[in-house]
Amino acid sequence: MKKNILLFLAVVTCIISTSNAFSQTKAKIDKANAKGNVVFLAVTDGNKKLTEARDMAAKAQKKFPKSEVIVLDRTDKANAALISKYGLAGAQTPIILVIASNGVAAGGSLLDHATPEDLVETIPTKKQAQALLAFSEGKPAFIVLYKKAMKDKAQAVEVCKKASADLGGKAVVVDVDLDDKNEAGFLGLLKPDMKATATNVLVFNSKGQFTGEFKAPVKSAILIATSRKAVKGGCAPGACGSSGCGPK
Repeated sequence: MKKNILLFLAVVTCIISTSNAFSQTKAKIDKANAKGNVVFLAVTDGNKKLTEARDMAAKAQKKFPKSEVIVLDRTDKANAALISKYGLAGAQTPIILVIASNGVAAGGSLLDHATPEDLVETIPTKKQAQALLAFSEGKPAFIVLYKKAMKDKAQAVEVCKKASADLGGKAVVVDVDLDDKNEAGFLGLLKPDMKATATNVLVFNSKGQFTGEFKAPVKSAILIATSRKAVKGGCAPGACGSSGCGPK
């Protein structure tokens, strides 16, 4: 009898510990992001395939050390805000989400189709993550593409900032150096003219749809009007695979 009681207590302790860990999911993600780390979020329904999902996330973590593995239990009411934020209410599980260091969900894969390599490849660049965060918040983005030798870059950025201010601060300005190797993945999606001799501004509406491209100088009124355009189809950079969403 004593042995059974001890076993029961051990099980209860384990359940309480697991529940507490699940309820602290948001705090864990915030803490990881505060350290500049990417998060491989293993989303499960309770303990169903929990070990397998966590193991897959751990394999990806080994390939990208500046990251952490965190588990989210969709059945835990404490995670309701995260489930809503990441659109997980109707998602199949288990699924591994890739959360960028700024907290935006960059993509993911169902456990049955996930590979460590694909998960790592889903990690957005720093500038790409800025754009994705804007779209996740329903904001348009002005993406300034330049090279250090271009003298019109500063003016282009200022015009974009003015357009953002005139939109009530609801637009984001992201400047990307065409020669920045760390942004190669993002540039591959945007498909800019790498031989450009003038600064270019790509405009994406609040849904992450590409709506226009302009060479500097450009007027803020034009950027504002273009950011308000709606187009059929299209998507945010990083959300539509290798085809990209930039100018064709």
